[in-house]
Amino acid sequence: MPSRQGFTLLEVLLVMAILVIMLAVAMPTLEGMMGNTRTRGAADEVTRAWATARSRSIDNGVPYRFAVQPESSKYRVAPDRDEYWSGDSGNDTDDGTVLAGALPEGIRFQLDANQPAMSNGSDSNWTPVVIFLPDGTSRADARIVVHPGDDGSPLYISVRALTGIVTVRTPKQMGIRP
Repeated sequence: MPSRQGFTLLEVLLVMAILVIMLAVAMPTLEGMMGNTRTRGAADEVTRAWATARSRSIDNGVPYRFAVQPESSKYRVAPDRDEYWSGDSGNDTDDGTVLAGALPEGIRFQLDANQPAMSNGSDSNWTPVVIFLPDGTSRADARIVVHPGDDGSPLYISVRALTGIVTVRTPKQMGIRP
């Protein structure tokens, strides 16, 4: 019997069908992992912004505010003075005083229902979450939720007023049932 040099069309189609089935089985797991990774990345971004606000407050000797637009992905860090927060977008200076950013696509901020409302001090559409003081503390304990929408579990980001320590927790760690 002579030896063959290639594969038949039936063999190629069979291998491709097996690969498609394996991908279909693995896709939900991969999507779930991706959603959690994006949410964790968003929490890391908020933690970084809070660390920036805290260090700028200590370095410059003035309080710094972290504020968000609720149900959106936008956030800002700037000195806690009205000239930086008045109007629709505040005073976005080029000198590096203001840090503005957004969470990854599909992730949004939710204010924690248990957190007391913080006075905005102006007519802007930014909602203050935490204000860091020059001594490294914050005015009050604060918490915000980064929510991935329908495809994942939210994360709760908190700061302790007295110490300035930031923690990130899942709903399970918070004692919240889905």
